Amino acid sequence: MLFLLLIPALYFFLTFRWMIGFNVLANKQLPVNQNQINNFFSIIIAVRNEQANIKRLLNSLAEQSYNKSNFEIIIVDDHSEDETVTTAKHLFDLFKLNGAVFSLQNSNGKKAAIAEGVKASKAEVIITTDADCVFNHDWLLTINNEFNFSKPDMLILPVVLQGKGKLSKIQQTESLGLAALTLGSLAIGKPLMCNGANLVFKKNAYLQINNAELRHDVPSGDDTFFMLSLFAKNKQSIQALASDKVVVTSDALSGLSALINQRIRWASKVKHYKQQYIKTTGLFVAIFSVLQYAAVFGLIILPTVSQLWLVSAVTLATKWICDFIFIQNVSSKLKQKFYPGAFVLMQLFYPVYTFVVGVLSLSNHYQWKGRSYPKD
Repeated sequence: MLFLLLIPALYFFLTFRWMIGFNVLANKQLPVNQNQINNFFSIIIAVRNEQANIKRLLNSLAEQSYNKSNFEIIIVDDHSEDETVTTAKHLFDLFKLNGAVFSLQNSNGKKAAIAEGVKASKAEVIITTDADCVFNHDWLLTINNEFNFSKPDMLILPVVLQGKGKLSKIQQTESLGLAALTLGSLAIGKPLMCNGANLVFKKNAYLQINNAELRHDVPSGDDTFFMLSLFAKNKQSIQALASDKVVVTSDALSGLSALINQRIRWASKVKHYKQQYIKTTGLFVAIFSVLQYAAVFGLIILPTVSQLWLVSAVTLATKWICDFIFIQNVSSKLKQKFYPGAFVLMQLFYPVYTFVVGVLSLSNHYQWKGRSYPKD
């Protein structure tokens, strides 16, 4: 029985270790730019069929408190089939934004688009984001101050999904947990992931990473492969910031099919990681998530077997209590709404969802942005 109790104990240890790491970042006082050194940023956005989102995106960037002369916006179009390019060019003029719109010619995919954007950029500091993102008014100003203070090669920032309806609120709840996991794991020296929808890095750092390390043969992972390669070279070169001022909000997916395809896309790259601790951690968290079903079963049919009933009770309580504290904590620190009902639904269905995505990701087959992967 002692061995069985070690499993929830390990989950408790991991969860609170990540939370402590996240809180160290969240409790850090934001630096103030005393010398008024304003970096010039190149904001690179890979787009495909984003006509519906491009106005909101560029309007949010136009309303930044950071002077427009201190950043450029580079939109790289990945063979859109709508009016994304025409709309973007019109909005550049309307909002009086610096930058340009490029179109991929002999290549496709997000990694190729980012590489093209970096090549065209004028700045030494690059920021990547997505077309469906919205930013805090002081997003760029806060990034500038932190970059001057810590002088990193890469700065990892939080992304939170938002939307209407139960499925969107479940995704928001999940994204809060992933944001805390992303920043907390880096803070303890074992980074698990990052999100290219809110990522800052030096241009030279990117150019020093070769295509083999960036895994251009894998459709996803433009952000995490880069981060892990950089971390392997110099752990101190990567910093993170946990503040509501740098949170980027992105659209939650409206349909279950689209959600599963996105998660398969994310999960499909895990097997390509060289870092064994990432695979081991992911497998353990997934298995422990599924174990809560076994724990419920044990609570129902094993009331007379006191030791096994206790193991079931401890397993279930550990999973729910740890996750609740973990997610509620990050929502408070990042000043995001926490939905208890969505949390309960996530806990109930997440094990099935994790199992399905994990199994389907082994085949690498998924649909994304109107394309099928792997490509013929």
